[in-house]
Amino acid sequence: MKRKRRTKKQKKEPEAKQGDYLVGTDENVLVLNRTYANRSNAERAAKMQWERLQRGVASFSLQLAEGRADLYTEMPVKVSGFKQPIDDAEWTITTLTHTVSPR
Repeated sequence: MKRKRRTKKQKKEPEAKQGDYLVGTDENVLVLNRTYANRSNAERAAKMQWERLQRGVASFSLQLAEGRADLYTEMPVKVSGFKQPIDDAEWTITTLTHTVSPR
């Protein structure tokens, strides 16, 4: 049986403990009301909050004339034939209903 040698822990460089950190642009600022232990935790929390706010910003409903069995929820889709901002956006299917009916 071999014993592992202890390795010396590398010292982390001290981070600034206080300050204002900005993720993104200063056009539309959201201030997080919690104080974080260090800059990396604050940046991670800001990024997660930004991504959470971006989900569900826009939505639309679509009914297809003919069904498509290959569609499923959480599937990323690309649309075309709408206004440019809609065509350029990244869309995800959140609710999907397949209906079978006689013609």
